Amino acid sequence: MATPATPQGGDTDVEWTGIRTLGYANRFAVWDSEFRYDGRIRVPMGVKIKTIRYSYTGNGQAGTEAIEVKRGRGGIDQEYEVIDLTFLDDSDLITFTLRGDLNVDADPRPAYSRTYPIRVDVILDNGDVRTVNPQVEVVAGAWQKSDPEKVGRPFVRLPYDNNWGGTPNSQAGFGFVSDNGRIPGDKFIIDLVNLRQGEPDVPSNGSDHVYYQLVHEDGTPSRFTPTPQVQKAEGHRDSGTGRKVTLPAIDLRQLGDKPGYYRFLVWPQSSNPDGSVSSLGWDPARAEDAFQLGSVYYRYTAARPQGRFSVSPGGPVNLVRGGASGYVGVELQAVADGGVPPQKVRVTIPQGKGLQVADRLILGIVQDGQWKELGSYQGTLSPDGQSLTFDGIDLVLAGKGSKSGALIEVSAAAGAPLGDTSLSFQVGDQISASSLIHVADR
Repeated sequence: MATPATPQGGDTDVEWTGIRTLGYANRFAVWDSEFRYDGRIRVPMGVKIKTIRYSYTGNGQAGTEAIEVKRGRGGIDQEYEVIDLTFLDDSDLITFTLRGDLNVDADPRPAYSRTYPIRVDVILDNGDVRTVNPQVEVVAGAWQKSDPEKVGRPFVRLPYDNNWGGTPNSQAGFGFVSDNGRIPGDKFIIDLVNLRQGEPDVPSNGSDHVYYQLVHEDGTPSRFTPTPQVQKAEGHRDSGTGRKVTLPAIDLRQLGDKPGYYRFLVWPQSSNPDGSVSSLGWDPARAEDAFQLGSVYYRYTAARPQGRFSVSPGGPVNLVRGGASGYVGVELQAVADGGVPPQKVRVTIPQGKGLQVADRLILGIVQDGQWKELGSYQGTLSPDGQSLTFDGIDLVLAGKGSKSGALIEVSAAAGAPLGDTSLSFQVGDQISASSLIHVADR
């Protein structure tokens, strides 16, 4: 039997000393020279943001000042909004969104792109300055046959001002705040450009779709997009926006998604003249290939009597299809003093992944580097065979900061698809992906 996965934690020091980057407009064409950035800082109680400045030209100097506007205003100038302010026992947590113009529209050819560090300074009212330097890749907005191979890769536009419609403007899908989990249908806009579109006898000369995904700040996919989804879009060479597509309305709360920050990621695709997939498209299996076109902060704050603990993915687990089982699970941590009452746990198995799951849930802790089992529970399988429910589970948490793990035995069938997947754990009213499961041939 494989060793149970060790739950893993995270480091939050950057929020105290600098700025935690939640997401930003990481890649766009020279046509769309705009800045979008979402970050989070942790400050002493009562300290506020005085102002924010950023680098307009990517020269390392934060010389352009953004003014604060009311949360949800969604303007098109150099502005920032505090989209969430959380009061902790010893500090305040400030989440903000920043937007403005950039001057990084120099043609990078003969290279297909150029990278600029866009410095952001957050000046606090106690005199402290927090700094971060997100790297923005700016791709060429022109192409000719004599250009090197990668010039003219397909790209998606970064909506700005009022050019694409939307309410109150085209860029309202970045830094959007939802207090109830609902995202209206005019926020996420996709406009696919292929500078080689229709050009005869050249690679990557056809684009008709993208992949997209909504991903939580901790890296877990939303239930709306458990994997990157295909979206049809008409590729074009010009700068017109008449062929854009918009996603339908999304209700994160109804889907069972957890509150927090979500990145809207898009991977443009293209094909060769013979219909084969072009290597110049962007790989949806690689997060670093994604264009971030938007973001939403799901800020649902209704009373949650079971919210005295957090749930996060456990450490990764490797499975060989047709081979030995492994232990997959989540880490549990008490976030308040006092005991945690027994919870209902539901484990959902992804369809079509060839995973075989035991019906016993194991609770335990890591002590002196070793897993120590403290209890196990028999589950009830749903009629469709896709989930197991465990009632009255003692999470073995005692006091703020204490940790435990919930694990379940999993194996991969001989015909299981290769690649990465995960289970979904709902503990009380909180939901998390399990350990990342990597299925391999050997």
